[in-house]
Amino acid sequence: MTGTETEPGGASRYLDTEGLYAALAETLGEPGFWALSPHEPGLGNETLFLVWGDRRFVVRRPPLAGAPADAHDVFREFRLLEALEWTDLPTPHPVLAVEDESVARAPFTVVERLDGKVLRHGEPMAYVEGEHRRRVGEGLVDLLADVHAVDVAETGLADAGTGGDTAASTALDSGLEARIREWRERFVAYREQTDRAVPGAGTVGEWLAANVPDDRGRTLVHGDYTLDNLKFTPETPPELVGVLDWERGGLGDPLADLGRLLAFWFETEAEACGLPWEFAPRFTTREGYHSRSGLVERYEATTGRTFTHDRFYRALAMFEAATVFEGYYLRNLTDASDRAGFGDLETAVPALVERAGRVIDGEEPL
Repeated sequence: MTGTETEPGGASRYLDTEGLYAALAETLGEPGFWALSPHEPGLGNETLFLVWGDRRFVVRRPPLAGAPADAHDVFREFRLLEALEWTDLPTPHPVLAVEDESVARAPFTVVERLDGKVLRHGEPMAYVEGEHRRRVGEGLVDLLADVHAVDVAETGLADAGTGGDTAASTALDSGLEARIREWRERFVAYREQTDRAVPGAGTVGEWLAANVPDDRGRTLVHGDYTLDNLKFTPETPPELVGVLDWERGGLGDPLADLGRLLAFWFETEAEACGLPWEFAPRFTTREGYHSRSGLVERYEATTGRTFTHDRFYRALAMFEAATVFEGYYLRNLTDASDRAGFGDLETAVPALVERAGRVIDGEEPL
């Protein structure tokens, strides 16, 4: 067994590396060489990169502390990835799920690591030509259409479901009314613990509850379909080669996925509400990238669906994100996380709620 990061803040902070090694060796065989290191950009669940001989994997476990276990369900994601194995969607291959925390001091999952680049820190220099930037928008919309076209009966998801009765687990397995109720309750619970006022949050939640669109039917949905959960080839022309982070995936309203994409596809810097770059890539403000209305036009042409009630779906995405980010801010306040970006959410969450209010009032059109 070759060494791994064991200093404070290294891999041993997240898992018992000897227990992890034993479980992996039983599944994958002895590696000859292995290495494990934390992946800092991961925000919800703790994410680590694993080198196992000549193979590459991603290890995920729930947050160290300060977040309810049901808010970050790595096993929900694993089960969904298993169900999607037969499809043509570019999803990571699931390898191992261990729910017994005595094995490695925490439950964990292992999936293969896809090649490619997540456009979280910015676009590759090779993308600067307008045609390449257009291909990014076309690729992500076309893949979203493919997600929504999956035959859920073939996956077994229509019968089995993917989770229990929590905001994170059922938000995309139930109607929008239940989804909104769960997120409103979670926001209140977080805010009571952060002990601060977030002006407008109650008003936004009430408006969402009172303006739920009619049932559009249910498809496979990703639940957090944004640029920082997608992998592209670093070389040109850009090709979308991976869809990551399915922990909120399941069955739901497909237009909610589109609303999520649009809510964090920025056309001006001000729309980012002061969110740290790791929460909201903003290079889409540059010339050559699609406008939000351009993304909608391509989605409608590809799927045959019409994107109505855009204010509802975009405001819902912002309110959900504000809830998640308030939970991250709570982890910062309670020293459950040392991520610098979590502290910045003190002002970013209220700004995001304010933006949701502007969308509802028609002050930020599509």
